[in-house]
Amino acid sequence: MPTRYTWTAYPSPLGSLVLGEADGQPLVVEYALRAGRMKWVDRLRTKQPQAQLDLGTCATTASWLENYFQRRPRAFRYPEYLAEHLPISAAEEQVWRVLCEIPLGETRSYDDVARATGLHPRLVGQLVGANQLAILIPCHRVVGKSGGLVGYGGGLERKRWLLNHELRMTGVVLE
Repeated sequence: MPTRYTWTAYPSPLGSLVLGEADGQPLVVEYALRAGRMKWVDRLRTKQPQAQLDLGTCATTASWLENYFQRRPRAFRYPEYLAEHLPISAAEEQVWRVLCEIPLGETRSYDDVARATGLHPRLVGQLVGANQLAILIPCHRVVGKSGGLVGYGGGLERKRWLLNHELRMTGVVLE
């Protein structure tokens, strides 16, 4: 049976997100401001040139996000199926797997991720920035060497919001 690709808009506390799924599995979570470039569609077409992309509900991804935003997070493991649908490099997969291992409410520096993967920190930065499953693959948990907020495709205010949201979920009281 051929893969069914669906996409939809999702209203989040951080603004509109574009969701994409492959046979009901999360494939894309992008901020609408970033998704306008539709790079994820180009990546999909590289691997699946005949793919039909239909408007749908993306219920699995929307449910995961609902739980996250309502402070009932569920664990999200690196999706093994991504490489079936998108041209994922071995380095991307390696970095994104490490991101999925960063616990809720914690951060790691780009240097930490570089040490964990054996890749150069600048390459790590590029690969973190290429993540198209925002929030699910928690690239927002990667910070600068000094712990400061740097680089986030959705903007630093959204990154700050996500990190504060996660701290509240873990019981850390913010001032």
